[in-house]
Amino acid sequence: MSSESAVDRLTKSTAFFYRPKGIRCNAIAPGAVTTDIEDPFRSAWAGERLGPMMQTTIPTPVATEDLAASITGLLSEDSAHVDGAVLMSDGGWSIV
Repeated sequence: MSSESAVDRLTKSTAFFYRPKGIRCNAIAPGAVTTDIEDPFRSAWAGERLGPMMQTTIPTPVATEDLAASITGLLSEDSAHVDGAVLMSDGGWSIV
């Protein structure tokens, strides 16, 4: 939790100090992202114990394309007045 706060404050501080130079600073806070990394819960025991909980309480992981869209949105001129923001691009993980 303290590292999340540190990134938040660093983002805001950097945005404050460098905005006069035309430099914006924002951060993306991704949740679980679907990748090709092997799933460590493939055992029958892990599936039995963790499967029901993960299906009912944890949101669907964010697709890499959706995460990339969040990032490119912040890079575009459409977000020219967004500065010092931490964008939660986590498919709802942060509200659970």
